[in-house]
Amino acid sequence: MLKRLRKKIRHSLGGIALYSILLPIKLLPLNLLLWGGRCIGHLAYYIDRRHRRIGLENIRMALGKEKSPQELKRIIKENYCHIAQGGFEMFRVLEYGKRYAHLLAIEGKENLDRALAKGKGAIGVIGHIGNITLLLRKIANESYPASVIAKDPKDERVARFMQELRDRSNMGSIPAKPRSLAVKRALASLKRGEVLIIPIDQNAGKEGVFVDFFGRPASAPAGPVVFAQRTGAPLVPMCIIREGRKGHRLIIEPEVPLVNTGNKEKDLITNTQRLTKVIERYVRKYPSQWWWMHNRWKSQPPEK
Repeated sequence: MLKRLRKKIRHSLGGIALYSILLPIKLLPLNLLLWGGRCIGHLAYYIDRRHRRIGLENIRMALGKEKSPQELKRIIKENYCHIAQGGFEMFRVLEYGKRYAHLLAIEGKENLDRALAKGKGAIGVIGHIGNITLLLRKIANESYPASVIAKDPKDERVARFMQELRDRSNMGSIPAKPRSLAVKRALASLKRGEVLIIPIDQNAGKEGVFVDFFGRPASAPAGPVVFAQRTGAPLVPMCIIREGRKGHRLIIEPEVPLVNTGNKEKDLITNTQRLTKVIERYVRKYPSQWWWMHNRWKSQPPEK
């Protein structure tokens, strides 16, 4: 009971803090805002022991054989700066369609156009790399009708704020729960020929599909592949990368064709694995921009 109360208080304080800094952030020049984000990121690295420990444990498991301990610490420290800057950019996301549109580049737009031309919508498969809020903004800027399956923060005020951002960015939002309603709305989105954006790189628990991620079993959401199998919608990996001081580049990869051997269960694992390998490739290339503080390998596969 006491633990639940503490968590509720913490979430409430987070919501209050969010709105208390909203106005000043909107008024600051972008350069100053991003500089401030780096400063806060450096400070958070030293203060936030719990998440720093989680991040370091995760990156050691994933990249410990490829990089030195000093390199891993440097990546996590830079990761804190990236996250802080992304949080500040979130408050300015609407302006990226106006004053800062030139800072959002796009690569591989023809891949998405080719997928949508099939008339079955498209499933944009993403990971928590770069600034996802700006990824959604760029898709909206390009006038693609789109919806994202979103798991909102527990604090209601923060959740409302995130929903407001998506609404004002002309980005449809599908709450991840209740699951039955999320599935219904996701299928309707594809039927309308939209881009359905789904993250695939966070722990999905017992409901997920176990795949290899950096040499370890990890539970991944089955949704993207299940929807593709049911509707024929193409699977299109997407990733947004921070470049330079202020820029970002949205990369849209070619469609990942579905493997279809007739064994649905086996095909589900095979196709989810192929998508996961795309995410892993980007994490290896841009390790400081992935969300290492999430306990990605928390769930373990059932014993056979």
